[in-house]
Amino acid sequence: MSIRPPVRPAVPAVLADGRGLSGGMLRQLFIGQCLVLALHLAWMPAWLVALALAVAGYRLVQLRRGLPRAGILLRLAAVGGLVLALWLQFGTLGSMDGLVGLLLGVYLLKLLETHDRRDARVVVVIGLVTTAVAFLHDQGIPMAAGALLAVAWLLQSLVWLSGATGLRQAWRETAWLLVLSAPLMALLFVAFPRLGPLWSMPQMDRAATGLSDEISPGDIAELSRSDTRAFRARFEGREPLPDERYWRVYTLSHFDGIRWSRATPDQLAVALQRPVDAFVREAARSPWQLQEGERFSAELLLEPDSRPWRPSLGTPLESDSRQRFLAEGTLEGLTPLSSRSLLRLASSGAPPLYPDPAGSRWHRLLPDGANPRTRALAGRLWRESDGDPDAYLAAMMARFGEAPYRYTLSPPRLVGEHRVDDFLFDSQAGYCTHYASAAAVMARMAGIPARVVAGFLGGERHPDGHFTVRDYDAHAWVEVWRDAAWRRLDPTAVIAPERIEQGAQAVDDGAEAFLADARFSPLRMREVGWVNRLRLEWERLEYRWQRGVVGYQRESRRSLMARLAGWWREAWARLDALLPGRGGVTTALGLVVVLVVAAGLALLVQRGWHRHRRRRDERWLVGQLQAWLARHGLAAHAGESPAAHLRRIAPRAGPAGRALEECARDLERLAYAPLEEAERRQRQRRLAQRVAEVRRRLPRRRRGPGGAGA
Repeated sequence: MSIRPPVRPAVPAVLADGRGLSGGMLRQLFIGQCLVLALHLAWMPAWLVALALAVAGYRLVQLRRGLPRAGILLRLAAVGGLVLALWLQFGTLGSMDGLVGLLLGVYLLKLLETHDRRDARVVVVIGLVTTAVAFLHDQGIPMAAGALLAVAWLLQSLVWLSGATGLRQAWRETAWLLVLSAPLMALLFVAFPRLGPLWSMPQMDRAATGLSDEISPGDIAELSRSDTRAFRARFEGREPLPDERYWRVYTLSHFDGIRWSRATPDQLAVALQRPVDAFVREAARSPWQLQEGERFSAELLLEPDSRPWRPSLGTPLESDSRQRFLAEGTLEGLTPLSSRSLLRLASSGAPPLYPDPAGSRWHRLLPDGANPRTRALAGRLWRESDGDPDAYLAAMMARFGEAPYRYTLSPPRLVGEHRVDDFLFDSQAGYCTHYASAAAVMARMAGIPARVVAGFLGGERHPDGHFTVRDYDAHAWVEVWRDAAWRRLDPTAVIAPERIEQGAQAVDDGAEAFLADARFSPLRMREVGWVNRLRLEWERLEYRWQRGVVGYQRESRRSLMARLAGWWREAWARLDALLPGRGGVTTALGLVVVLVVAAGLALLVQRGWHRHRRRRDERWLVGQLQAWLARHGLAAHAGESPAAHLRRIAPRAGPAGRALEECARDLERLAYAPLEEAERRQRQRRLAQRVAEVRRRLPRRRRGPGGAGA
């Protein structure tokens, strides 16, 4: 004889009075808060964890010792402390981070005044809103998985509050709800386009890359310490070779003797007394580059950034949306990026073929008296070149390739007034910015218009064909005006050609600085085969998620619908080819299919309408319920009224017992009480809900050998 273990009683959501929350329900709400808080913790202050623990600890002590509820003064003090702490943390409550922190704090503090079923539902609803807000931080696969877990936990809390007798039943019904809603969510995602937001909120001031619009010698070397992703690209058609992957971001044309900086269109308009539209145009196609040679078409997946810059391979030519095309050859978006975004861009892969409207004089400006030793060197090289600009530039580049100049990821810091002199004649060791700055200055000293371009070089190619460009791919080079076009000069290709072909990781000098700020980066283990394969596989999966799910836009929907229509036409053509008589038979068959589908839809609509009409008849509803109960071994006795039948089996119906009692009560009220029409309709709707609840919650009974309910 086997002895069954004792059945553990289910923990109720509310106390015996039907209003106060049980300790188990409060614990359930606190765990839900922890799950939601975990989604935000990488971007929010860590002291929010202490706030959550403090509130939960207070409620625990309150329950165990019977302390009074948190008064209005305590709650106001808690909210005031939260606002003050967020203001000290972010400096303002008007930013997106401040607003999200305020929502999180209010969500955690709400547990202080949560005492009945209604309060608990409010906590769960705030938790669902806060979970959705987490996608403002990130929309990757880990965030989506964490949000799904948090939503499932919050939904089962709602189910438990709605009358489930325990966690097992609550989880079972939650899983059923999620399964039922999945097809609808998939249909809405695929078939309906995304709508723009109906409101505007302050964006998060977050930059995806450390690349700046002003540099001095040594600045970009700091980016070799980081593996932060800047953007990803996939090309349609020919992919650029390693020495063609110059991603242009900023054109730096102003030099103050120390730093190269970007002159904005507004600054140029004021300085040169010309209209702003002479330097920038808003369009989907560049108004500047009229001569087009080879084109590279790429789809860029851009990381969120508080600055509106957009990378382009060489000179931007055409975009799939309106952008700001600058006459200097760079591209800007109309707004910063608050989340990852897709941009389709055609570019030339080469420097601009048109003159800069700022003029050649602007690109020859130098501070008076700066870098005298470099000026003397430039004069000597100019004389040796017999005043030939091309020979002068060749001699300048050849000098960078001679000893003792060396390329290093850990350049010595230059702090003097004449930094180009200090680099060329003293340290003679530097990074791309040192060589680009010196080359541009020497070109201008010879009267050759020159400017520095800051951007990225290279990128890691993945097996599926897309490229990932990171902070350590940041690079600077020079453009000089020769033969009615801008010509690219890259001193790095002379001093360290391995940097061009293989990236910053191939530079041996100062290699200890590479990824120094990313000590746990998987990129450090690229030499370990299986680790690198796992990393590449994860990045491929994450890229497809971002591009296909997060980046699913109207064009993707149209493309999907076009493919579905194409498959249908192809299947119809095959059917037409197989059938005798071709067009006539196919047309007749098509008409038959259309008629059958129309008849089926009409039948479904008719049955639905009749079912809707009959659901308003309480006798039909209860009759259907009694028949269903009889099939489950709970049939009515002879001569027993429906209400008596439901009351008799209620004690044996487990979780469905309360719903059966309410069905009996509503049935009697509808049958005998004089009710207004509005109250009658309300009770009929509630009776239908209770009947559905009985069907859902009645435990499945085992049948004996004879088939009767055991």
